[in-house]
Amino acid sequence: MKKTLLFIFLGAINFVSSQVLQSDNFDALTLGNIGTDVTGVTPGQGGWLTANGLNTDYQIVSETSGKSFQLTGSNTASGTRFMWKSGLPTAWAGRTSGNNIINVEFDMFTGGATTSKNTARVYIYNSDGSTPLAGLLFNLETKAISGIAYYDPNNGGVNPVGTYSFNLGASNAVINLASNTWVRVGISYNTTTRQVIWKGPGFYAGVTGAVPATGTVQPGEVDFIKAAGTSNTVSGVTKFDNFVVYASNTENLLGVENFQNNLLEFISIYPNPTKDLLNISNPNNYAINNISVIDINGRVVKNQAGSLTQINVSDLNVGVYFITIEAAEGKTTKKFIKQ
Repeated sequence: MKKTLLFIFLGAINFVSSQVLQSDNFDALTLGNIGTDVTGVTPGQGGWLTANGLNTDYQIVSETSGKSFQLTGSNTASGTRFMWKSGLPTAWAGRTSGNNIINVEFDMFTGGATTSKNTARVYIYNSDGSTPLAGLLFNLETKAISGIAYYDPNNGGVNPVGTYSFNLGASNAVINLASNTWVRVGISYNTTTRQVIWKGPGFYAGVTGAVPATGTVQPGEVDFIKAAGTSNTVSGVTKFDNFVVYASNTENLLGVENFQNNLLEFISIYPNPTKDLLNISNPNNYAINNISVIDINGRVVKNQAGSLTQINVSDLNVGVYFITIEAAEGKTTKKFIKQ
């Protein structure tokens, strides 16, 4: 995630051209169940729709600062949970011409040791709901994270076109996330080239997919999913936060960050967007020695030394900014929105 000011400039330009289509940091929702209906018909809090399981499987829970969304899976080998917001096709249709890439970012808590065979997933479905165009899959038991894409494995050869999973590490290595850690990950799908990109701690990978057999390559909804798992007997729980879906003309997942070989990859910021205080989550307790805030013109508008856990941005104008967090192990830059 180390980068030059030039990368910051480019990231700022790319983000300004982006359009937020859906977002939620869950802080405005009430603790407890998301809704009262698990048939996917009646929206609950925040306009979220839920399908399958119990209302208690979809909950807003309290964090040290703010709130998050908690999704509980089945304790059997069957039963998949879904949660999504309606309205994405309309928002997508209203995007600026040329913004043909849909990007999804979210924070996820990896959780502790478990024997649950549940997998936590976030999928971008196509417009008729028949096909997951792109997604991420997290195995609660092994902590392995995989990419998902609708894919033609050999350009029309004997292997079938369909939904495939991909290892995300270098040389096709499996990526295992640290336990009990908040991580920020992203998915990008280019509706023109059909390229899928996945980005997160220790990975930045991609593949070019295939046109779905039915429906279109246009996005229809983004779903939080908890799948049961073969031979499963234990329910699994996953928490999510700071969800955003946006259209852009270039892939700019997670701002200008490059996650390869960076010791600061688990540092995150919240809430985002924010009106006043921007908190810094530092689960590995790196010794932060400086924090600076940069506007979209590359000017440093705030600079504070010391191992801080938050910075007050209430005096900044509304807009897009970047915060650079420096420690002995390196530095990371993240984008945030001042409301």
